[in-house]
Amino acid sequence: MTQHLFLTSSIGTPGVATSIRRRLGHTRPIKTAFITTPVESPSEQEDLSWYEADRTALRSVGFDFFDYTVTGKKSSDFIHDLAATDAIYISGGNTRHLLKQSQLSGFIPFIRDFVNSGKLYISTSAGSIITGPQLPPYLWGEEVDVPDLTDYSAYQFVKFTFIPHWGSSGFRNLYLGGRMEQIYAENLQPFVLCNDHTYIEVIGDQYQIIDVRNE
Repeated sequence: MTQHLFLTSSIGTPGVATSIRRRLGHTRPIKTAFITTPVESPSEQEDLSWYEADRTALRSVGFDFFDYTVTGKKSSDFIHDLAATDAIYISGGNTRHLLKQSQLSGFIPFIRDFVNSGKLYISTSAGSIITGPQLPPYLWGEEVDVPDLTDYSAYQFVKFTFIPHWGSSGFRNLYLGGRMEQIYAENLQPFVLCNDHTYIEVIGDQYQIIDVRNE
């Protein structure tokens, strides 16, 4: 089966969820598991307004979702709990925490089988970053909240690394203050920079960048 992914910086940005739904070509409710794992970290709890906007956007275009975390689960849980869903949506938040819990629970083999079976994968920020070959180097060595993370290999659905929130004022200092220096290297995988108004649709080995302001 052909994999089908929608990788966003912010699905709650006006127009993004609507554009994705339009590309699916039908109006049927989509049974979706909303993976909340990235927002479990204490560092993500201060302001969840963006998270609520993402949830509202998904619900408004017909994603019939239930909340689910991979934390504390095991492989058999995923088969029982998620195999019958039409789509998996992975939230933004703490990418390192998401990766570590994916490793501990055995979620990575499950999500690879899920996507390779042709089912839908949708994501925001952390959930988009983790689809690449590995976490970007600027997320290495910042393990205050995930001190035992040593393997940065990610889900490996795509051969590039997704860089979210490009141009957003809230991320300006993070990128210009050090992140870009850490990924300016010839031997790294390609990076695709997306602002909050753009997303990447992946079908099989092909992908395109869609800017909802042009639709």
